[in-house]
This record gives sequence, structure tokens and C-alpha cells, in this order.
Amino acid sequence: MKITHLVLLTVLVLASVGTTDFVAAAQGPQTIAIATAASGQSGYIAALIEAKGMAAKHGLKIQNLMMDFTEAANALRLGRTVASSMQPSTAVNLLKSGTDVRLITPQIWSGNSWVVRKDSPYRSFADLKGKKIGNFARVTGAYFFSAVIAKEKKLDIEKDFQNVPAETGALIALLERGEVEAINMFEPHTTKLVLSGKYRVLLDFDIELEQIFGAPPLKSAVGMLKETVEKQPALVKAVRGAYVEAVKLIKSGEDKDFFEARAKEFFNLSTPEEVSAGLKQNRQNFAARWDDPFFQSQNQILQTGISLGLLPEVNVNALWVK
Repeated sequence: MKITHLVLLTVLVLASVGTTDFVAAAQGPQTIAIATAASGQSGYIAALIEAKGMAAKHGLKIQNLMMDFTEAANALRLGRTVASSMQPSTAVNLLKSGTDVRLITPQIWSGNSWVVRKDSPYRSFADLKGKKIGNFARVTGAYFFSAVIAKEKKLDIEKDFQNVPAETGALIALLERGEVEAINMFEPHTTKLVLSGKYRVLLDFDIELEQIFGAPPLKSAVGMLKETVEKQPALVKAVRGAYVEAVKLIKSGEDKDFFEARAKEFFNLSTPEEVSAGLKQNRQNFAARWDDPFFQSQNQILQTGISLGLLPEVNVNALWVK
């Protein structure tokens, strides 16, 4: 009789918490390292997952190693981390170099825009032809997206514009001083510039490329080595589960209190107006799509980059873990 009761209890526990959670409860969470950004949206979602106990719910204890996208990709390549935040264009370069990487779940859309002074005469991106524009370095995803947009408008980002390469702070300074007519900028900086009343968005990358390809361009996803994906499917499911749950929380707005408490830390947003606008934009920027039409859209964007010589030729279909 006691054995029967024990079996029944085991079945009830499994049914109520799920097999993964039951194993985690019995064995303890699996500790893994994930390379992610210290600030911005990649850092924010990592902190949210930790604060809300989402990793533990999926049987994980995540050690977030804070670094930039380039360092994060190298950390994965060198085996320092099990997973890494990375741009799809970075994953393409890793594939070409012999690091067989796979993307398992999305994080954020590009969040980039061409920003101009509010009183400038420009009404379309084509109006900037021949002008000086502030852009990121050629090896960055932000530059890559700007080149794709230019090509789709039958323009050449390198031949039809005078690109002035710079980093984030320097780009903003160039626009403020009037040394360029527009800058390629991303969130939350765009929101802060617009709220100042001095600047406006000329072209939103995500809106533009969604109209062309059917989905905005993915700026960041979580990547793993192919070997890990094949040998540890339960781990892939657990990491994906934690991130998907966090994205759902953000998209629903249920992270409002957490965002407001950490807005300065992750986004350098201070005033109530900045925080309110940043919360809205953050909700829009997180990606909640992971299906065949989405993969096709991203592949078309990547193939355009390949055709422009910005990315090496690889089988982009192999990138995505469905």
C-alpha cells in the first residue's frame, strides 16, 4: 500500500510541476555561463531573468558574463560560455571562420534609425544622397542594416553618401555640431534625442525593413555551438524557455516596476519622460517571433548583406534552431 501511495505521489508531483522542474528540484539547478552585455537591452533581459527567478524555474542557474558583442562571440568560440548574445551577422562570420554556431532564441530588433535635426529639410533617406552622414564602423551590424536599406532604395551606402565613421557618443556630437546631416543611432539614445525637441527620426530601420522583408532585422539572439545544441537538447529548451518567458513579460508590460527601478542603470534614462518613453520603446524592441516566415525574412536580409560583400557566403539556413 505504501509503495502504491508513493508511486501516486510521484505521478502527481510530475504532473503538477513538469518533468524538467521535478528533475531540477531533485538534482539542483544546472549552472551555466552566458555572455551578455552589461547595459542596454541584452543586459536588461539577463537581469530580468535573474530577478524574476525564470532561470531557476527552468532548472538553470545563469552566470552572466558582461562583455560587448565581439567579446561575447569570442567567449563562445573559446568555450568560456555555453551561450552568448550575438548578432546574426556575427554568427555568419563565425560560421565562415569554422565555429559552427546556432541561434536558439531571439532577443531584440535593431532599434536603429536615421536621426536628423528637427529643422532639417530632409523628408526621405534619398534626400541625404551626397551628404555627410554619421555611421558606425563597416564591421558592425548597424552599418550592415544601413547598407541593406540603401540597396533596397537603389542607393549605395558607400558611393552615394559621405560616411563619417564614429562610435555612439561621437556620432551624437557630430550631429549636435552640424558636422553631419544625419546619424545612424539606436535605442535608448534615439528616444533621448527626440525627447530633447531638437531632433527627429527620418527613417526607422525596423519599420522600413519589415515592410520590405516581412520582419524587422534581428539585432541580437542567443547563440550556442552546434555540438551543444545536438548533445544537450534539454539545455537548449531550458535557456530558450527562460528567455521566451522574459520576452513575454516585457511585451505585456508586466516588467514596468523593474524597468523603472533599473532604467538609469541599463539605459541611462533619468527623467520621468525619458523613463516612460523608454519603457514603451523597450516593449516594442524585444522580438517575439521565431517561426519559418521569420527565418526566411532574416535570411533575405543576411543574403542582401552577402551580395554587398559585407558578409561571407555561408548557408544562412543552418543558423536557426527551430
